[in-house]
Amino acid sequence: MSPEPKFGLAPSYSTRTTLALALLTIAASLFHGALGAVDYPASWPAGTGYMLLSGLLLVYGILLLIRYAEAHDAMSDPLPRTPMYDTRHERMNHQVGLGLHLLAAAVALTWALTRHAPLAHALAIAVSLYAAWLVQRSRPRQATGLATEAEPEQRGS
Repeated sequence: MSPEPKFGLAPSYSTRTTLALALLTIAASLFHGALGAVDYPASWPAGTGYMLLSGLLLVYGILLLIRYAEAHDAMSDPLPRTPMYDTRHERMNHQVGLGLHLLAAAVALTWALTRHAPLAHALAIAVSLYAAWLVQRSRPRQATGLATEAEPEQRGS
């Protein structure tokens, strides 16, 4: 009789943290986009760049939301999951999200320091830093102790 397969960790995209991050990222992108539109008359290149950055944040948030839905669908798959762990793809996804949120916070800080709607930009900084913290918190854990083949005591005795 073959041993029961070891299940991997639940996909990192299936957690409530990922759902919160996706919704917060979408909200942050809309907020940063609105601030970019407000900043546009002061400097059209900077305002346009800020709006483009908010567009990238929006795409990232929507993709996270899609991955969250796909991960929940995959968890109800009747076939056993294979172990999911720190893959290059998941690492890059989290690095991009962290970079986008930190860049948005830096741009908002720049605008806040120029005293152009400083309270709104301070709120945008807080939202982006909280989202960056969520990105870091939702980073996939490395697999440790998952056997890829039969345990030694289960091998031919």
